[in-house]
Amino acid sequence: MEKKTIDRLVIFGLIWIIGAIVAIFLYKSGPELIQSRYFDKGNVGDRGAIGDAFGGTFGPIIAWFAAILTFMAFYIQYEANKEQRGQFAKQADDTVIERFENRFFELIRIHRENVEEQNIQNVIFGRKTFTTYYFELRYIYFVLEYNYDNSDKNIVLDKEQLSNLAYLIFFYGIGHASEGVFSHIAPKINSTDFFKTTLQRLENEKRTYANFVSDKEKYENQTGYKVLKLKNLEINHKGKNAVFIQHYEPFTGHGTKIGHYYRHLFQTVKYVHSQENELFTNDVKYDYVKMLRAQLSNFEQVILYYNSISVLGKAWITNDYIKDYHLLTNLPLSFADFGIQPEEKFQAEISDDPNFFDWVTLRNSLA
Repeated sequence: MEKKTIDRLVIFGLIWIIGAIVAIFLYKSGPELIQSRYFDKGNVGDRGAIGDAFGGTFGPIIAWFAAILTFMAFYIQYEANKEQRGQFAKQADDTVIERFENRFFELIRIHRENVEEQNIQNVIFGRKTFTTYYFELRYIYFVLEYNYDNSDKNIVLDKEQLSNLAYLIFFYGIGHASEGVFSHIAPKINSTDFFKTTLQRLENEKRTYANFVSDKEKYENQTGYKVLKLKNLEINHKGKNAVFIQHYEPFTGHGTKIGHYYRHLFQTVKYVHSQENELFTNDVKYDYVKMLRAQLSNFEQVILYYNSISVLGKAWITNDYIKDYHLLTNLPLSFADFGIQPEEKFQAEISDDPNFFDWVTLRNSLA
């Protein structure tokens, strides 16, 4: 029983005790109608006055007590009903949360499966693929920027636009299928010399690897000797060195796996964000997305960043999911060292919240 109800019952009890004291006082010091002298008279009528005196004196008092007890009984029942209604409301709230969490944690389970199912040409599996994705994307960007900086710049592009192009090449790969994509998404850029030079270099490196694997298999089958791997792809530009280790045929595109991965991640955040029940305050939603965010490795967040600044994943930013839920808070800023920097892209968010990136708070922490 609630403390408020108990307090009120105590008050009623005190009233009842006070009433009893009043009754005793009336009995001891009341009018002469209830004095013992009536017992000394032999007249039965005179003695009958005793009953009238008691009835007239104590009747209202007893009725008053009965009214109080009746009110107390109804009040206790009212409080019990109110408590029961509260329990029903709590059960309804618990049901809403339970249904939400059942689906939410199922989405997290699927997310983990999506991570485990990442596969690059049956060579690299699971979470390690995101590390490899990163180095391939980084290499593509520096090849693109190198060719752009050394071109006549018939079209002016900033680092964010170059990042966008690099991500598209990384996502769709080099080949006949991707040619149509580039001509559709970026027709003006697709016709520039620097972009054609970039695609040609990547195509040549891709073909070199394919030829190497074919010749390697023939040679090993004929001689029985193992052939060493190809030399790593490498480019130096503006004091930065980008290296890609050729464990697999490069630049074939990763859209099939990574596209599914980030679409599901987006829908999971959207599912939490779209909850309209008053139980799901902004803080509650943030805590749920925080659980999802905890599933992301550093390199998953890096690729998420470059996905979000591309035309394919711009909804992450336009819907304020990255801002509202700090999805990139654990992003190692030193990893995102190509294209537009996260500190520049989210300059306004950092100005509003200095802890937008944990990496900022770690800077100079050992100085």
